[in-house]
Amino acid sequence: MRYENSSQNAVFTALIGGISLAHAEVSVYVAGKGKYCKETAASGYLDCFYASLDTCQKHNKSPNLRCVANPNSGT
Repeated sequence: MRYENSSQNAVFTALIGGISLAHAEVSVYVAGKGKYCKETAASGYLDCFYASLDTCQKHNKSPNLRCVANPNSGT
């Protein structure tokens, strides 16, 4: 099995190693209160200034960064 994505490699390695990902803590700094966030080049930072996923994607200039739901929005 070949994994192209480094995050997939980490998940695969964690699963093989018997590490429970359900209890892993992820520290993320969230700026803004929009429903959708654009990942930033700095790992662990989200710019959450977008009301819709479409708007976020239109403002996202990098093919390597994603738009995601705001983890603080509760939805």
